[in-house]
Amino acid sequence: MKKAILLLLTLVISFSVTAQEESSWWIFGDGAGVEFNPNPQNRSSDPAVLTSGYDTDEGVASISDEMGNLLFFTDGSTVWNRNGVAMPNGTGLDGNFSSTQSAIVIKAPETAGVYFVATVGAGNTSPLSYSRIEMALNGGLGDVVPGVKNVTLLAACAEKVAATIQTGTNNAYIMTFGRSNATSVSTGSGDNNALFAWEVRGIAGPNVSFVLPAPIAQSANGGLPYFSTPLAATNGDRGMLRVSPDGTKLAIGTQNLTNQGLFLYDFNPGNGQFSGAGLQLDNGPVYGVEFSASSQYLYHDLSSNYSPTGGSNKRLVQYDLCDQANIVSSRNEFANVPESRGTLQLGRDGEIYVARFDQTFLGRIENSETATPTYNTTAVDISPGVGKQGLPVFVQSSFASSFTVNDQCQGDATEFILACLPQVAASNWDFGDGNTLMVTGPGVVTNTYATAGTYTVSVNVTNVSGDVRDFTQDITIYENGIVDPVDVTLLDYCDDDNSGDEVVDLSQFTLDVLGAQDSATFNISYYANSVDADAGQNPLPLNYNATLGSNTIWVRIENNTSPINDGCSAIGSFVLTVSSVPTVSNIPDYEICDDASQDGIEDFDLASFLPTIATQAGDPVDVDYTIHESQADADMNMGAIDTTVPYTNTTSPQVLYVRLQNINDIDCFGTAPFNLVVLGAPTLGTVANIEVCDDAPLDGSSDFTLSDQDATVANGSAGTVTYHSTQADADSGAAALPNVYTVSGSETIYARFVNDAGCAGTTSFDITVQAAPAIGNAPDLTNICDATVDLNQNLFELSVQDAAVLNGLNPADYTISYYTTDSDAQNATNELPLSYTVPFQSGVTTDLLFARLENNTTGCFNTSQFTIIFERCEIVFPEGFSPNNDGINDTFSIPGLAEQYNNFNLQIFNRNGSVVYETSASNYEEFAGIPNKGALAGDGLLPVGTYFYVIQYNDQDEEDTASWVYINY
Repeated sequence: MKKAILLLLTLVISFSVTAQEESSWWIFGDGAGVEFNPNPQNRSSDPAVLTSGYDTDEGVASISDEMGNLLFFTDGSTVWNRNGVAMPNGTGLDGNFSSTQSAIVIKAPETAGVYFVATVGAGNTSPLSYSRIEMALNGGLGDVVPGVKNVTLLAACAEKVAATIQTGTNNAYIMTFGRSNATSVSTGSGDNNALFAWEVRGIAGPNVSFVLPAPIAQSANGGLPYFSTPLAATNGDRGMLRVSPDGTKLAIGTQNLTNQGLFLYDFNPGNGQFSGAGLQLDNGPVYGVEFSASSQYLYHDLSSNYSPTGGSNKRLVQYDLCDQANIVSSRNEFANVPESRGTLQLGRDGEIYVARFDQTFLGRIENSETATPTYNTTAVDISPGVGKQGLPVFVQSSFASSFTVNDQCQGDATEFILACLPQVAASNWDFGDGNTLMVTGPGVVTNTYATAGTYTVSVNVTNVSGDVRDFTQDITIYENGIVDPVDVTLLDYCDDDNSGDEVVDLSQFTLDVLGAQDSATFNISYYANSVDADAGQNPLPLNYNATLGSNTIWVRIENNTSPINDGCSAIGSFVLTVSSVPTVSNIPDYEICDDASQDGIEDFDLASFLPTIATQAGDPVDVDYTIHESQADADMNMGAIDTTVPYTNTTSPQVLYVRLQNINDIDCFGTAPFNLVVLGAPTLGTVANIEVCDDAPLDGSSDFTLSDQDATVANGSAGTVTYHSTQADADSGAAALPNVYTVSGSETIYARFVNDAGCAGTTSFDITVQAAPAIGNAPDLTNICDATVDLNQNLFELSVQDAAVLNGLNPADYTISYYTTDSDAQNATNELPLSYTVPFQSGVTTDLLFARLENNTTGCFNTSQFTIIFERCEIVFPEGFSPNNDGINDTFSIPGLAEQYNNFNLQIFNRNGSVVYETSASNYEEFAGIPNKGALAGDGLLPVGTYFYVIQYNDQDEEDTASWVYINY
């Protein structure tokens, strides 16, 4: 964080700051205590606070030694030692618990262990007094020195007191606000209208310290013992008096019904002189007042009259004091909260704290060295203590700073920022480590300190007006922690109870992280992510539940002596691995096929089987596998089988044991058995030899579908069948034959069967292609036209072809059959009778028939074809008919005419040449003596007589016929 260590250019001479440890302990309110050593968020559990019975409504002061150890605290009336016990002579002081600033403690110059407590009472009628406390008294617990108690400096004053260190010395000034006519013996009268200052002086050598009784004469007021404040003429009893940490400004806050407000004056810490006309910054009720550590910013509250039961309101206001001409216009009201009035107090961390009545939290003005401050109402938990109206008052110059220092960490770039930066024209720096730097303009400067320690930093500053100032300040550079590596053997864990996580004690890594670094200087904490580690928030419990898998743990090493939140820390990370117990079950048998010996003994390649085991286990990461001959060896990780060479089984099956070892944790392992099995060759079925007839073309070869034999070869087992032309190919599985395979003559086929286990067997069978008979080619065959033939049919006597078909073969050894199609002949279907008749087909003169010659012994056959010729039979025309319905020659019937000619036309004429009847092939009806042409068409029978006819065949190969016919009844 940016600690408030700044510079105001209005200083006249250089100064050195005192240590801030005297302000480490704050005791206030009702039993409340906060320790700013080193960090203000540490609620004190010291019994001095809890058992003192301390309860003050407003004014309070406390003091610690140079190491930050509490010495004593007071409400202005009673002084309690560090054990919470009132000092023997520590009661009855002139202060009052209801005074705004009831007391302030000033370390005696040049006298170790001596302190002056300046006290003021309530209202305008109580004195400003001081008492001397020596810590050597009362057995080292301290006491008020008799005779130097309640020494009056001013007989009456307001409820205000302040102090600052004299420039260039260890002396100090005590200041108050009162009536100009008041003295150490007279309360005076009228309004509070004057500022007073007394010197607290020490003399080295005799090492004596004392408070000068007379106020410092004010040259601006004619040498009188006070400085007039006409603009602040008011009762002005309530509200704070504040001197800036650099001692150059003084602010008076008043919360009275008249002339209330905030007034700003100048002060010279070198000679105790007040000056200025009194700049009124506000005219409202001001109670709490405070300067930032750099003295650049002034803060005050605007609070209603004291009303702790409710209805109170508090506003917080900031002013920038750098630009003297525009202080009022820089007003910044940045908070408005429902609170009662309360004092403001600068802390050793550079932030300004706010008293909150009846609350268990201190408020804090954060970013108080910037133009954008914020108010945090719950900054510090003080429970079970309770806040009231006041916070401890300290010598403000204890907090004085000449420049802001950001990042006081070894090895980091430490920033130095002068206050009122725009007014800086040049600066010349000596960083105290041998490094110097001259800068032109108001820039921020940096220096990197290689070694931790305290360095005296000095700077010569020239502002834009030509004013030259020297400033000196001690700063502390703190060690930056280093996260040393963690022992990797501590990072792996086994979830041996299968709970899904493992409790890991993170504290075991602390020594590794620290390495050679001092454990008293560095705090180690652990976090779930880098963001939390960097911010130092949400630390993990030391008994951390690490889940299965990788757990990234972030570690923060932090210098606990560095200022609060100042970043003197480092973060790093390591990975905790929690592995599940590797397990595997139901490992499949490792099966291999027996060789030709069929002795059940084989060599097993166990290395090739390990991936199968790993897959069955779910492929766990970080696991090694070893194989053992016994469960005991697997459990003890002894006698592992060398998997780089083949392992020969002794029995089949034989049980082996695999050990799954998590490589990160020797105690994280699992075991499981599996079998080595030697499988015998499969039993194949017997395939009968195959004999087939040669088919067309008759070349002595035939195609075979080899897979037709698969079921017989497999003999009911599951597997794959292949076929080969040699035994060697079948044994090796090489050169498998195609499924459809052409055999010529006689050939041995070798079948290979591989079952699902991968074991193979072979068998063989013969395929023989038998020759087809040499069939003869029969000559053409003409239909028969004789008296026995029905002219409606063509008749063929097929047996006349037998001799030609036999082609000289013995008819006793063969069967001959005839068919109308080659397909029927090939399949021996739809065989024709030997006396084959077929209806006349107009226009058809030839056709084919197919002869099949089959060997009665082999069943092999052959086919041939021959032509049958359709010839027209001679037509006989009748010379008469008698259409008398006696059933004999009732029509002029011409057998074969319609059957043999499909395009003829018949006309019948009477003796006069007239057509009396006409018919044709398309609508042929035999003439029954009734005319269908001429005048007598359809009118009964024609008379007896001779009639003439003409037949036109409409066939170029046939001459037309003309003749006569006689009709008689």
